[in-house]
Amino acid sequence: MKLKYVIFLILIIVSTSTLVAQEQIAIGSGFERGVLLKQYLSFGVNIHSQGWGISMDIGKNANIYNNYGLLVEFVDVHSFKEIKLRREGILNAKSFVYGKLNYIYFLRTGFKSASTLNFKPYWGGVSVGKFYSIGFNSCFTKPVYLQIQKYSSYYDWEIVEERYQPEKHDLNDILGRGSFFSGFNKIKYYPGIYLQGGFSFDFGDTQDKIRRLDIGASLDLFIKEVPIMAYENNTFYFITFFLKYNIGKNYNAK
Repeated sequence: MKLKYVIFLILIIVSTSTLVAQEQIAIGSGFERGVLLKQYLSFGVNIHSQGWGISMDIGKNANIYNNYGLLVEFVDVHSFKEIKLRREGILNAKSFVYGKLNYIYFLRTGFKSASTLNFKPYWGGVSVGKFYSIGFNSCFTKPVYLQIQKYSSYYDWEIVEERYQPEKHDLNDILGRGSFFSGFNKIKYYPGIYLQGGFSFDFGDTQDKIRRLDIGASLDLFIKEVPIMAYENNTFYFITFFLKYNIGKNYNAK
């Protein structure tokens, strides 16, 4: 009888040691035993269904499964109706979007939480996770300026740079887009909130490296309509789908 108890006890110890080793491998490089690095910092670039963006993600690894922190994201937003035009027969003419009122930028700042769904195998590979983020969104609009051909008489005209006004500027008056730096003193602010979520695929080859691809969607809501185009119905909400590549590190603060 005693021998059976000894064998049973040995089996329990061996099974427990195996589980612990598997967990340590999961949080390590996939090739060696590791320890939990409690903090992380990553930077990302993304393309989304209405533009592009950059981001910073900083926070804490609560355990081997979950982390949480602060997400700061700056994105450029375009209308689906934008079409670039260029005047023919004009030397060095710059392209422009007819009917575009404002350049649109979002600055998202909020809480982010992520969890691991499937660890990478011990030989390496890709771990799969999910994430969500919620917080404040600051929308900034900067007016579009264009190069306008103005006539003082039939034979006398000049090129001036003016803010685009659909009731004033006809398509035939526009020679090209103006300087991007014009109109910064006329920036307007639209407060709002955002909600973001999706799935992540981490293929970093060591525990301290972050090499992650995020796929997901964002919902941005504002207190009033954001004007982008002159001849289209503008909206107070935006739904976009994104693909984001992040690089960074896990570490322990000294």
